[in-house]
Amino acid sequence: MIEKLRLWLAAEINSRLLADPPFSSYAEVAEEFIRELEKTPLPQTLLDKVKEQLVSILLTIIEIRMRKIVWELGQGRVPGRMTAEEDRLVRPLVKIQQAGPQRRRAHDYVLVQFLMPHPAIVTEDFIQVGPFAKGDLAKLPLRDAKDLEERKIVKRFLSE
Repeated sequence: MIEKLRLWLAAEINSRLLADPPFSSYAEVAEEFIRELEKTPLPQTLLDKVKEQLVSILLTIIEIRMRKIVWELGQGRVPGRMTAEEDRLVRPLVKIQQAGPQRRRAHDYVLVQFLMPHPAIVTEDFIQVGPFAKGDLAKLPLRDAKDLEERKIVKRFLSE
């Protein structure tokens, strides 16, 4: 068990991104350790040393992995290869990062030609465009284009 953790620690130290964990969760590590202790009775002093070693290795692994996870999130990426506990911790942060206005896709905009001069407008995605002269072309969000077209301010070009 300790050898398995030592190899995991070495893998974390030697990789920039999260290494593939040999356990699905830290809880699984604890359960396996307890099962192994029940099979092999050890003198109390030796048992205490083994526990210290295990905790020390796990704390180091957790610290290294947390630093990597925070770095990945800071880069705008969702880390892979997380344990269940890490995933539970990171999931809300990822939701926050992904919340808010989403970038519009090109097909959400339409080309319009202004039929008369018009002052600057603020589009539905809060971008100021204009002012416009008669004949000017602009690419606007569909809803804004429809509104201006209904008021006979622009002529909308239909896209294919």
